[in-house]
Amino acid sequence: MNTKKITFGLLVISLVGWGIGVFLLKFYDCGNSIFCYNLTTRSFALYYGMPALAFIFFILIFTQQAFSAWKKFAIWFLPLAILLFIFYPDPASGDYFSPYPEQIFKWVSILYVVISILIVALKTIRQRTEKYD
Repeated sequence: MNTKKITFGLLVISLVGWGIGVFLLKFYDCGNSIFCYNLTTRSFALYYGMPALAFIFFILIFTQQAFSAWKKFAIWFLPLAILLFIFYPDPASGDYFSPYPEQIFKWVSILYVVISILIVALKTIRQRTEKYD
């Protein structure tokens, strides 16, 4: 299958995930139960993580030659980030010095975007210099 089609499909899926995160955080009111707290915490992961994915997929649509290099990075980074998002302890667990989950979601998403942009840029620059040599 064409990498441009795959990237576009992943872009659409990440935008849908971001939309679900926005809906759950801004419009859905589930009350004050422990279920609501867990849902809100997981919604922050969608709210911060999916736009980062969408941004990189948007860049990869225009730089298809970097897709294979980026995929090698994403194969190990995304599962680790997802596990961190799922199992990050609540601030009420007794550790008062740990950052809140929302901060972790922001930091991991920013780290993902920065590393992904570096990988895509280096691969694109390397491809262009090889093309002119």
